[in-house]
Amino acid sequence: MANLDLLKPPQEIRELNLLQELEKNPVISQRELSNKFGIALGVTNACLKRMVRRGWIRISGLNRRKIGYFLTPKGFAEKTKLTLNLISWTIQHYSTLKDHIARRFLEMEREGVKRIVFYGVSDEMEVAYVTLQGVDITLIGIIEDEERGRPKKIFGFELKDVHQIGELNPDAVLITSIIGKEERIIKLRNILNSLTIRIYDISE
Repeated sequence: MANLDLLKPPQEIRELNLLQELEKNPVISQRELSNKFGIALGVTNACLKRMVRRGWIRISGLNRRKIGYFLTPKGFAEKTKLTLNLISWTIQHYSTLKDHIARRFLEMEREGVKRIVFYGVSDEMEVAYVTLQGVDITLIGIIEDEERGRPKKIFGFELKDVHQIGELNPDAVLITSIIGKEERIIKLRNILNSLTIRIYDISE
């Protein structure tokens, strides 16, 4: 069984993202940081406070309305360390994820699945696409939520809205994004209703 903890981005990635951004732009608001990396404002605030306590950054008031977050020598050293850790995690993450998805495809083959649709544009989907080449299952389409801004064409497929899944008539749909997995499952079940299309998930 794959170690699924490896499928969850570690806290170090968040810290590295913040340090890299502050190095480029120290005069940036917490709200801007939150929006850029898709994390809650409270989480951003807690991360910055933790970095100050650890001596990675110092806060300097530029005027009444603006403050700057500046990396210290300790912060620069930590950024280098986090970068090396991230490279190691990425290699391990890819290997673990590929192995887990391969087992999922073999399970689908045993259950008679021939035609599948990917649901969720992500890095995990790219790994799934590569892994799919080793099994006797055909990808017939890729779907995504309408509100998510995505490219219109991926791997030669026109990206379709999740509500169009019935038009594709697959045997099964594979959720290929770890982020928002539960919400995707609920949405799919509501859309599919009485349709006999099976739902699989790469992270179970």
